Amino acid sequence: MKRLLVLLLLISSLLALVSCNTLEGLMKDLGIEYGDTVEKDEDEKIPVHPNTDKNDESEKPEENGGGTNSGDNTENGGNTEGGDDGEDTVHTYKSFTAAEKELMSSVIGFVIPFIPNDEYYVEEYTDEEYGEHGINFYSFDNTKAEFDAYLEKFSSYTFDKTDTDSYGDTWYYYLKGDIYVDVSFYYYDGAYVVDLYAYSINENGNSDNTGGGSSDNDDEITFAYEDFTAAEKALMNDRLGLVIPFIPNNEYYVEAYDDEDYGEHGIEFYTYGNTEMQFALYRLKFSDYNTEASYEDQYGDTWYCYSKGDLYIDMSFYYYEGDYVVHVFAYFADEGGSGSTGGGSNTPANVITNSGAGLPEGKDGVYGVDFTKAENVKDVTDQGSYQDGCPTTGSPAVLVIPVQFSNATAASKGYTIDKLVEAFEKGGTNDYFSLYDYYYKSSYGKLTLDITVLDEWFTPKKDSNYYYAATYEYYGENIAIGDQLILNEALDYLEELMDLSKFDSDNNGIIDAVILINTLDIGEEDFYWAYRYWNVYTDDEGYYYEYDGVSANDYVWASYQFLWEGYGEDGEAYYDASITNPYTFIHEFAHVLGADDYYDTAYESDDSHPLGGNDIMDAMTGDHNAYTKFNLGWLTTSRLVVTDGSVTLTLEDFGKNGDTVIIANNWDEKLGAYQEYYIVVYYTNNGLNSGDAGYFDRDGIVVYHVNASLVKSVEDGETYYDVYNNNTAPSDEYGTENNLIEFVKSAEDTYTYVEGDTLPTVTDDNGNELGYTFTVVELTDDCATITFTAA
Repeated sequence: MKRLLVLLLLISSLLALVSCNTLEGLMKDLGIEYGDTVEKDEDEKIPVHPNTDKNDESEKPEENGGGTNSGDNTENGGNTEGGDDGEDTVHTYKSFTAAEKELMSSVIGFVIPFIPNDEYYVEEYTDEEYGEHGINFYSFDNTKAEFDAYLEKFSSYTFDKTDTDSYGDTWYYYLKGDIYVDVSFYYYDGAYVVDLYAYSINENGNSDNTGGGSSDNDDEITFAYEDFTAAEKALMNDRLGLVIPFIPNNEYYVEAYDDEDYGEHGIEFYTYGNTEMQFALYRLKFSDYNTEASYEDQYGDTWYCYSKGDLYIDMSFYYYEGDYVVHVFAYFADEGGSGSTGGGSNTPANVITNSGAGLPEGKDGVYGVDFTKAENVKDVTDQGSYQDGCPTTGSPAVLVIPVQFSNATAASKGYTIDKLVEAFEKGGTNDYFSLYDYYYKSSYGKLTLDITVLDEWFTPKKDSNYYYAATYEYYGENIAIGDQLILNEALDYLEELMDLSKFDSDNNGIIDAVILINTLDIGEEDFYWAYRYWNVYTDDEGYYYEYDGVSANDYVWASYQFLWEGYGEDGEAYYDASITNPYTFIHEFAHVLGADDYYDTAYESDDSHPLGGNDIMDAMTGDHNAYTKFNLGWLTTSRLVVTDGSVTLTLEDFGKNGDTVIIANNWDEKLGAYQEYYIVVYYTNNGLNSGDAGYFDRDGIVVYHVNASLVKSVEDGETYYDVYNNNTAPSDEYGTENNLIEFVKSAEDTYTYVEGDTLPTVTDDNGNELGYTFTVVELTDDCATITFTAA
């Protein structure tokens, strides 16, 4: 569903925060996604940012406030409860005391199930802000298996949903009549905790007891608006044929809603200042509607979907500009629109796919693809996520600032600016290509970076310990800000020495890119790692600081020591001053351009590398893949197989000219590179893939499966797009199941196909078998010959 309110947190350039890197996110609990929130890979120096909201188990606050009713009920005796590994666990307590049962009956009207344990607490609790009153029960030292068995005791309750809190812990939500039951299992202060709240909600948000079926609202909050006006009801009846339920509030808006692209027509209704609990009660007013699949938008906010006949209702609760918003769309969806939507029952309506589009007609079984003809997005610079990022073609300006500290000087470390020049500028003498040379070759000459490495070290005002500890209050959260303090200190200093406006090549008021290389040793903590991020440090009015009329947004922070990094045969990193290794800087700069990570940044997946580590944006080195080059606008054409029989094609070495062939079940020219398809390339261990950068043991055909379907959002009348799928699941902002890009291995489970190999049976993300196969006919030093056949 489209969302009206744009999250303009600072100025228009911060629309990039809709992004996606990674966005496993910074402030997920507020619905705000930020930056390159990727985690460390033991095999490669990949970034993790200090602003990432981490679940620090050692400092997690108690969820229940420390109960006062002890579980010292020795009358309960022992209990045998099945534990892990098939062994029985004997617990001290197996039931509530009579007094605790009486307390629950008086407060919520019934007794909740008990989980046998060795220590527990029960207490009455009240939350005046949310109008909650009920019981808090929590126990210590249970196992996950015991918790899973405990959840089965709520099978007679109405299951509502699961959700993840700011610590990454899962909460299970149930209803029993008008009583809410929230329960979770997490690790806290050296022990595992089962934490449960059973409570009623006062609809008006007061603190009076509504438990046990009674209510005494002496301090009832009255709202300014209790119902729609007659004119608003007339508008709804005219557009919807009914009046949707109202949520009492102090400020709201109702207006006609039309989206011609999606063929949606109806009503938009939103309020300010309601609580999440009031929103939960509001959703109960739609109990006579059909419940459709809910989904998360690009901000991390959950949308709840309902239908009644042909009428759809989508609603969400989120935080916007200092207030909480209830946002509702009620609409009818016409057939058609600008591209097929859907793509499976769990795909939100605002995700555009090529499902059902079919294939175009082409001469001799091949259709010439021109990505620049796409109507939505032509390349990453057209996406809302990167509108104010660094240009991906031409000669964008890159400012490299060497940073030393009073307690970590460059001289004491043996670091020199000459080595930085070699690592970054054109023609650098390295063990690999310089940043300039790499991107010139990878882009086939379309990106010629205008790089300036300062000829002196900048020394911040304080030592490194000060900046390591520096935080900034940002929308109620204290986030690490030391690197950005240094960034703005450096620009303030440089403004007196040079014209910083020359680093804004596209004249959008934002410096194209800033890279800060510091003298700190590489370490596990974020401040000592490498990452790309956006500037969130602003003045009192919420605007970027300006220097010579320009501001800083995208930047890279990394240690000089990465240049000395090598890896032994055992995979362990070592540091050698004779090495000049710019791999990490090349990887991080790709994020500045708009490239995603292609591995699971949360490391929670069994298959955390869908590309097997074989990409500069995965866990290794070498060239960018074909999709990345489509995405960045470096490759704008390809060939789509459309034959009804068979067609034989030649493929040149991908590293030399970017030659590709696409096979797909459907192709929508309006979507360009942003849909589902398969890319076939001829890989050789040459150029950027030569030497240690080579991925595979042998040259051959490589096949990528891409599903780069777009999420569309309309905000303040402007349309923005982002890529829906991401390889960083389950930490990605959308929580999608499908990967953005992955390899299709051969029948022999190899990455490269050689002469005689045939593409095995492949199933796309809609569950349909791919309508083509191929056989590798011949491989030479310069090209490959392949026969494609319709299935």
